[in-house]
Amino acid sequence: MFDTEMIKKLKLDLIKYMKSKELEKLNVVRGILNEINIRDMKNIKIDDNEVVKILRAELKKRKESIESFQKAGRNDLIEKESNEMQIIQQYLPKEMSDEELFSKIERIYRESDDKSFGAVMKATVIAVNGQADGKRISQMVKKTIESK
Repeated sequence: MFDTEMIKKLKLDLIKYMKSKELEKLNVVRGILNEINIRDMKNIKIDDNEVVKILRAELKKRKESIESFQKAGRNDLIEKESNEMQIIQQYLPKEMSDEELFSKIERIYRESDDKSFGAVMKATVIAVNGQADGKRISQMVKKTIESK
């Protein structure tokens, strides 16, 4: 496996958390690196975009868990999942503002020959490069297409 900048950062942090005995952070980083290794074993090309996908998937898992725990009234587990989300978020690229995202979607829509949702969505996800959540992109692409 080729170590990208993000993977190098994760590995350095793993060592740092081992030495400082920060178990929660250690377990989160270990889980992320494990997911990267699983994809690598499946011969999926690992680059920073793939790492961002993994981080977003891990974030989504935590959000879903929090929703379940809220329904069950498990505040102790909600706090744990929230803390893990904060740890994961520190590795994600800075989120794009709504204005930046909307302007990028508008430009892609104008320049695109295929004005379908799927085509605009795909081009936007590539252009945004992990700086916005897929759900957020989807909502804004729908608004853009509906307003035309």
